[in-house]
Amino acid sequence: MKYGKMIIFEGKLAEQIKFLANAVSNDETRYFMKYIHVEQSEKEGGGLLAVSTDGRHLHLIDPLESAFEKVFGLTPGYWEVFKGSKRGSLIIARLEDEETKSWQYPNWKKVFPNDDIVYTTTFRGFTFKKTCIRHNYSELAKFIHDFPDATAIDLKYLESLGTVFDWNVEWRGATKALKFISNCRTALIMPMQIA
Repeated sequence: MKYGKMIIFEGKLAEQIKFLANAVSNDETRYFMKYIHVEQSEKEGGGLLAVSTDGRHLHLIDPLESAFEKVFGLTPGYWEVFKGSKRGSLIIARLEDEETKSWQYPNWKKVFPNDDIVYTTTFRGFTFKKTCIRHNYSELAKFIHDFPDATAIDLKYLESLGTVFDWNVEWRGATKALKFISNCRTALIMPMQIA
């Protein structure tokens, strides 16, 4: 791949990139989903949005903080994420347009649920890492148990939401995407199919 602009992020902006990077695909046959996709936001005030998905979960920030565009020069296109040399830093590199001009990013907007909301709750992230204080498994068990119908969720997708944000959760049914909302961040998680 040929890269154009490279940007180093730390702190709060790096956390936002990490949130997006947690949903990119590692499937080589879906090469266009291995990157964060940046495009124009349709929200009032314009700006940019960023989305990533592997087809089973999706992370979206809409709109991105203006610093991404105004200070760092983030532009629409495909961006790859690399770990920075400094702890907590991330580097993103924009793929050159000639590399990606034939790519068609999935229509991520059509996977947003529009059925009636049956149940709402809140969720505070957790992690399996013992070095972090946010591994309260009893809260996690209660969160999953309290859905009106049995809903199978891949815990790695819940962990990918991070431990920093409080989420409002919309449940529309055991086979419908769960929607997590925290300010300008949105995540969709498809439930696992159980026989």
